[in-house]
Amino acid sequence: QRRRGGRRLGAMAQHSAQSIQELQKGQITRMLSLDSQGTWDGATTFKVLVHDMFCRDVIGPLLNVGALRSQGVTTPMSLHHDRQPQPGVPAIYFVEPTEENIKRIVEDLEAGRSGLYESVYINFASSVPRHLLEQLAKGALNAGAANRVAGVFDRFVSFVSLSPHLFALNLPHAYWTLHSPATKDQYLSQYIDRIVDGLLSVLITAKALPIIRCQKSDPVAEMISRKLDERIREMKRTGGSSALELFTGARGAEAGGAGQRPLLCIFDRDVDLASMVNHTWTYQAMVQDILGMKLNKVVVPEDSGDGKEPKKTTYSVDEKDTFWVKHGGDEFPDVMKAVHEVNEKFNEKRQQMTQSSGGEDPADSAGLASAFNALPEMMEQKRLMDKHTNMIHALLEAFKGRDLKNLLEMEDNFASQSTGTSIGQVEQLLTDGQKGTVLDKTRALMALYLSKPSMPPAQLSGLIEALQNIGGDVSGIRYLQHLSSMKNMVASQSVAPAPGGAGSSGGSGAASLMNSMFSKGEGFLAAGLNSIQNVILSKKEMVICKILESLMEPTSKLDDTYHYFDPKTQAAGQEAPRTRTPFRRSLVFMIGGGNYTEMQSIQEWAQNNGRHVTYGCTDLVSPEQFVSELCTLGKDQAGGGAPDLS
Repeated sequence: QRRRGGRRLGAMAQHSAQSIQELQKGQITRMLSLDSQGTWDGATTFKVLVHDMFCRDVIGPLLNVGALRSQGVTTPMSLHHDRQPQPGVPAIYFVEPTEENIKRIVEDLEAGRSGLYESVYINFASSVPRHLLEQLAKGALNAGAANRVAGVFDRFVSFVSLSPHLFALNLPHAYWTLHSPATKDQYLSQYIDRIVDGLLSVLITAKALPIIRCQKSDPVAEMISRKLDERIREMKRTGGSSALELFTGARGAEAGGAGQRPLLCIFDRDVDLASMVNHTWTYQAMVQDILGMKLNKVVVPEDSGDGKEPKKTTYSVDEKDTFWVKHGGDEFPDVMKAVHEVNEKFNEKRQQMTQSSGGEDPADSAGLASAFNALPEMMEQKRLMDKHTNMIHALLEAFKGRDLKNLLEMEDNFASQSTGTSIGQVEQLLTDGQKGTVLDKTRALMALYLSKPSMPPAQLSGLIEALQNIGGDVSGIRYLQHLSSMKNMVASQSVAPAPGGAGSSGGSGAASLMNSMFSKGEGFLAAGLNSIQNVILSKKEMVICKILESLMEPTSKLDDTYHYFDPKTQAAGQEAPRTRTPFRRSLVFMIGGGNYTEMQSIQEWAQNNGRHVTYGCTDLVSPEQFVSELCTLGKDQAGGGAPDLS
């Protein structure tokens, strides 16, 4: 028998103070530690974890190998790899509900007389469709293995939590998929259903029954909003109080008053394309943009100093990294300052420890013991700061080698200076052989066009030709031209976002810090700060923050242009009565890809305004990846061949 939520419905905890990441981690830990029949001895039972690629990525940011072992999982294994039988050992399957996965699970049940494992607990990341559940049941019966299937669960965790206030559905190439004329209708419908499944999982994990808002003029956002509203209503209709409890955490009780219920704002990426291509200035955003961070993992090239190929080191940057948590959203010079200060304190403490452990007086024994006790913490701090020092070094190399200072300031000025001045700057960038990759220059041209879409066609054509002459792919800018002809982009781009986010200038206090660094002899950090100290960007509030601020008020200026869905009400398809109090909590979901700059800007806005906002997207997309999607769309519009988004 399939069980929703995978636990007794009467045992829900209060979740208001917990983040989406903590809640999802709790769900996964419960899945690994016990079943609803209480036949396991919790985490002490050794078991096998079998996952598909998607669910591997769900677990990755939540539980490392050591944490899995503490739950009794010896070795996580891929569903679609060959595995040896392990008689007497139970297995937890954690997979997406797909026909391919069901087929492979049935094959495992058929293997040998007793299958691969003593018993299996099958956990689906989202709700399994009835026809696939029947296929699984039929396969288990035919294999004579129905007695070994100890349970089938809908877990509703079909998303990836990357930080307490950030999640992604891990659906790559969403912007291309949803906008390309090459996407078949059936695949598009399936893709939208996956987005709805992911959002449903987020709401159930967060115990949230929200008000849903989306722009009326956006067909994709509206389709997803309506389907989500319908899915929640259908679950309530067929599941009664048990289904309602999935969203509220209290049997038979409706969600709290209107002021306590959250707002879910579903946006299409077109609301702000500039933030996807602008060069970045905050630490997290730069690590993704320049070093290619993915799922909280970053690969950093490190020069060995012997003239050989730089070795590559993979680092984790997550909630266990205290420096990353504290400074990930800071502007780059502030991060360098923080590294310097932490290193200074470390050196002072190390010197104190050396002095206290070097005396011969027996009275010094207390100091020696204290030094030994502090050693593990000191070693961990050194490891942490070595990691960030190496990451900053790699960022500085790119910053200087690609002349990112010039690009950052140029893009930041587009909104405030004349069209002619901006065109002249980009023209010089494209024709004078200045530093920067072809991709950097492509992004600058795209940023200019998004900031000033009404520039004279002849001048735009000249810039496109200049980009083409240096080997740039002009398909992406052609697609933006097509998009501009289809939509009123001027309205959506009326306030240009700052390239590095909504933070204040990164130049304050840099000169005195630089002098301090030189006096301490801190090599590349001092030289690096010297090269970036004069980068001063303007402070602008991003488009998305202005929209969110309006929608969270009880009477919004945007009411005429945004749909209002309330799945709590009984009547579907009718305009629901509006709330009378401001929203304190909100989930922002971006269809077509999100970015760290946008997430950081929203979190800063929420902090300044006393709100709690969780940011989500179909996938976190780097500028390079997004430009690739735009170029592929341009080729599709021109009747090009099959896309290559690898």
